[in-house]
Amino acid sequence: MKDIYEKFAYDYDEFGDIENYLGSERQFFKEILNENQVQSVLDCACGTGQHLYMLAELGYRVSGSDFSASMLKVASKNLERHGIQIPLSRCDFRELQEAFTEKFDAVVCLTTALPHLHTDEDLLTALISMKDRLKKNGLLILTQGTTHFTLTLPSIEVVVNRDNFSRIFVKEHDDQFQTIHVIDLYHSQNRLENNQYDIVYRIILDDEYRGLLTKAGFNNINIYGDYDRSPYDKESKRLIVVAQ
Repeated sequence: MKDIYEKFAYDYDEFGDIENYLGSERQFFKEILNENQVQSVLDCACGTGQHLYMLAELGYRVSGSDFSASMLKVASKNLERHGIQIPLSRCDFRELQEAFTEKFDAVVCLTTALPHLHTDEDLLTALISMKDRLKKNGLLILTQGTTHFTLTLPSIEVVVNRDNFSRIFVKEHDDQFQTIHVIDLYHSQNRLENNQYDIVYRIILDDEYRGLLTKAGFNNINIYGDYDRSPYDKESKRLIVVAQ
């Protein structure tokens, strides 16, 4: 599997500062992890470490892994800057047992990470790998921004627009896949350049998640449409899966 974030990782956090980027998610994670007596969490697609930082600040014992060596380098620097030490491992989330012997109270795979896999075989392999790293009755949490509703939105979206930087999404999709062309425009005296990164996601929605998770051996599957745990429907702007 190619590391599509080899270069993008170093500019990824232009989305927002690590301290406030995840404000809307904190209460959701705090409530649902505490309700399930979670103490240890594996973030198996940790990216630049934003969720690692959030979970550590909430008091959980956290480990992180990612397929991208570049993402892990940025995560390490982000965590070091905040004085937080979290073990990080380079690992494909289809093969978590190769990096971790420990089992966790919860495994999280967030921010549309799982749909980087494009086949049923790979998706099932990843979900089974995550289940294998869970303790009995452990919790799996998946989140993504692709929903029935977001697939109907205009194809061009300005997601960051500052005086010195703009990030634009140009989106296209068919019945199976969504491609997001990420266009970064730097326009300051210190940096004048543009970059494009193309990310292809498998479109996985609520019914398919239920089927895949059931085949992987999960039960008690709940699918929410936002961090307030409102039920997912075709007007939802997020898709959040919680399963045991």
